[in-house]
Amino acid sequence: MRVLWPHNFDPTRLNVGSFMYTSAKGMQDVGVDVHLEYLGNLRSPKQIARMRKHLREIASGFDVVHAQYGSACAYVTSAVIDKPTVLTMRGNDWEIHKSTVGFHYLHTRLAKWLTCRSLSSFSVVISVSKRMQKSISEYDPSLRYMVLPDPIDLGQWPRNHSRAIRNGEKRVLYTSQRLADPIKGYDLCKKVIELANSRLDGVVLCTANDIPYSKMPEFVSSCDAILCTSESEGWPNSIKEALACNLPFVSTDVSDLADIASQEPSCRVCRRDAEELAANLCEVLQMKRPDNLRKYVEPMDIRSSSEKLLALYESLVRN
Repeated sequence: MRVLWPHNFDPTRLNVGSFMYTSAKGMQDVGVDVHLEYLGNLRSPKQIARMRKHLREIASGFDVVHAQYGSACAYVTSAVIDKPTVLTMRGNDWEIHKSTVGFHYLHTRLAKWLTCRSLSSFSVVISVSKRMQKSISEYDPSLRYMVLPDPIDLGQWPRNHSRAIRNGEKRVLYTSQRLADPIKGYDLCKKVIELANSRLDGVVLCTANDIPYSKMPEFVSSCDAILCTSESEGWPNSIKEALACNLPFVSTDVSDLADIASQEPSCRVCRRDAEELAANLCEVLQMKRPDNLRKYVEPMDIRSSSEKLLALYESLVRN
């Protein structure tokens, strides 16, 4: 089976689209010939029109066309009308930024508009979280939906964290590709760490924004907890990777994390408030390290996820 994956994750930028490359490898391991087609910068109407024509021309050589993001990527892929088409939505292609007025305020609204305009063109719409799927299906209940988080290759992520001597440090992981992105809340993160340090000695922020993906397992496993201050998320891959290393999280109420926090005392979901996040972070850092958090991401392992996606592709081709 040959499957075309159109995407707009710039391959020249560090770690951008790493989850997609993990997923593509998993699909190749189950016998799917995946072709990644980078669409370029889709902020230009001329580029969008050119890519719509390009995808129509090359789609004939594939069994399924699977757009790897909503927004302009979905709109470009919606030009393919004679093949089964799949759309995976990951977060900012559906959620809108509300906190500040500026680029992200306008960009997320345009992204959602393009997504909404494209949805009905797809045979199946995949969302990476149950929360997102519920929201999208309420918008258009007529579509075929599937929840499938981006996979994680558990073999790359150590089950136990580093036991290196830390001189009393309590290392808190924060991951973002763009620290200036207000949706991720880096300013709030810094405030949380400042407040935590006023209550508990030795809290150190470990920011992962310029580390090659191949080095991330070692970096993540050296930490004690992960902090997420995002306004919205699809299913945060950073939390997924932390759980694989048995790191607890303290997070704003995003994605499906509340489902885990309701079962795990070491994992917390809070209001997007610095005082509340800091108080919970201090409590978590003083608890005994959990050793069973990995179970929450085991169903997302690359082999299981790849087999589910393969089954979807096969059902579309048969029909």
